[in-house]
Amino acid sequence: MSTVPFERVLASVPVSPAQFPFSRADLQLLDTVAGCGDLAEVARRLGLRQGSVERRLDRLDKDVDLALTRRGCHSVQLTAAGSRLLVAGRRFFRQVDLAARTEIFGSGPEALDAPDVLTIASAGPLLEDVVEDASATLGVLLSISHDTPHGALRQLADFSVDAVHTWGFDAPHASVDRAVRVYDVLDDALWVTLPSGHRLADRESLALADLLDEHWVSEAGPGSEVLVERVFHAAGLPKPARLQVAAASVVRGMLHRGDVVGLGSPTGPALHTPNLVRRSVVERPRRTCALIVDPAVVPGALAEQLATLLTARYLGRFAEHHQDMLRDPWWAQWYGEQLDRQDASAAPAAHTSPGAPSPSDSGPEPGQLDVEDLHLLRAVAQHGSINRAAAVLSISQSALTRRIHRLEFRLGARLLLRSSRGTSLTSSTRQFLRQLDAFETEFHGAGIAARRSTGRPVPHRRWTKAG
Repeated sequence: MSTVPFERVLASVPVSPAQFPFSRADLQLLDTVAGCGDLAEVARRLGLRQGSVERRLDRLDKDVDLALTRRGCHSVQLTAAGSRLLVAGRRFFRQVDLAARTEIFGSGPEALDAPDVLTIASAGPLLEDVVEDASATLGVLLSISHDTPHGALRQLADFSVDAVHTWGFDAPHASVDRAVRVYDVLDDALWVTLPSGHRLADRESLALADLLDEHWVSEAGPGSEVLVERVFHAAGLPKPARLQVAAASVVRGMLHRGDVVGLGSPTGPALHTPNLVRRSVVERPRRTCALIVDPAVVPGALAEQLATLLTARYLGRFAEHHQDMLRDPWWAQWYGEQLDRQDASAAPAAHTSPGAPSPSDSGPEPGQLDVEDLHLLRAVAQHGSINRAAAVLSISQSALTRRIHRLEFRLGARLLLRSSRGTSLTSSTRQFLRQLDAFETEFHGAGIAARRSTGRPVPHRRWTKAG
């Protein structure tokens, strides 16, 4: 293949059989590498010889002109560029499946299976038992990276992850310039953490106005919004004069030393040290902890169940580590409300999402389109007829017609219109291909971003739209 796979094809030259990003087999190979790390085990899982795995990885590197993997004698792992293109490629095929089922099959927008490994950027400590429970009960592996709230959302915007676990006051996803879906995890009420020797430590609850002159430490949220500053502003107060903004881990360390005042919540890890106390805040500040997902990759049913799992774990940790807070009637009421909300959401979360086929639905699922199938349909749409497309593909008209007939049989869907004027694509197939162009452009953008992050020059060519 002479061009980068995610580039569009020149209309003036014959089209190679693989003009699209990766085949599904290529994506499966990268996915297996991401979840394994051992060359022999990758080969075993794919039913290949180790030499074949290495040759396929070499071919992928050459096709995209980027190092997608880093290999030792027996080990293999994805590079940053490989991880980015894996996420982008996974999204590409999810979008293809979604568009095919919506346009060609009419099965609705949620008829998708869950990915084997879900990559999540977390702006807070995502509990280890959530990872274990997701594997045991939801059948999905979670690959977690930790970042600031702003950085986590940037990873989602850059197609580096499939989902984000973060917090915010209004709409934490507003800065993400792409389609996402938000699932509330917890109505995250806040308390004050202060040194046990503090002059106000003996009070059951504190007003923010009494703490205006304290040395505060705070983390920043989405849009670089400072947590403490926002809470004081909502209470009609100016921000504290001594306010230090730091990363979440630094904030935790400074609080642990007992020389600053800060805000805590049920979603944060417990600080068990005798030199600290937690106190309720009269103004009752709150924020929202949410799971933000790419709906083209993460089915609604899976996202709902994962959000419910997070809620259950946070409430369980609160009850275990913060029993003292439950002596406050307000916190006891808050805890009861969260449990009620969790019970109310648990039932629908156990069902498939709207539009998805239920387990009792009969009949096989429609087949998936791979890159060769997309290529054939694109060629017919681009060149206007079976005859002209066959010439460009360097095959006979009858051979191309038979291949599309076999594709129709395998998919169980009608793709061609046959009349006295000749053969052309159905209107639903053309609508699908118009969406496909946008998916390919998006993947192309991810490839450019991966090149720039490695310092590789981005090729500039004039391409024409196909389909």
